[in-house]
Amino acid sequence: MAKTFALVIALAALAGFGCSTNRPSGPPDDRASDAVITSRVASKLAADPQRDEYEINVDTQGGVVRLRGVVETELERRVAGRLARDTEGVRAVDNQLRVGELPARKNLTDVWLVTKVRSQLAADPAVRPFDIDVDALDGQVILRGLVSGERAREQAERIAKATEGVNLVRNEIRVR
Repeated sequence: MAKTFALVIALAALAGFGCSTNRPSGPPDDRASDAVITSRVASKLAADPQRDEYEINVDTQGGVVRLRGVVETELERRVAGRLARDTEGVRAVDNQLRVGELPARKNLTDVWLVTKVRSQLAADPAVRPFDIDVDALDGQVILRGLVSGERAREQAERIAKATEGVNLVRNEIRVR
């Protein structure tokens, strides 16, 4: 109860004081903004030291943020949605968060896959890892983003497929 109360207070403080309300009037720049938006939203959600940052999966495509995962309460679900909506560049939020218990083992495996794929992308000079958003669900890796050429798109897919533990790769990376 105390953890939940502290979490609510911290999230409410972030929602009220730490969020930018000056959104750009036009659509976000697709080249980097989806990855930047994902990073900003994930950072806001992970800002509370009592919160397990891996409970909420954040994806952004075309300025639309999708939140997936499990939270403990309906209030946490609503606050997470509000934090995402109040993030600069966000056009809409698809809040798919569920209230309940987190299946820790499955979630940690997917988080580990994302970490491994991101590390491998960062080590490859043909790929700019900040242009690519990596997500995993049940061993399936989803790659999204906007890259400068077909070579980078293909190389990112090869890297993800070669990563141990990856069952399937869905490459949604677009080329400028």
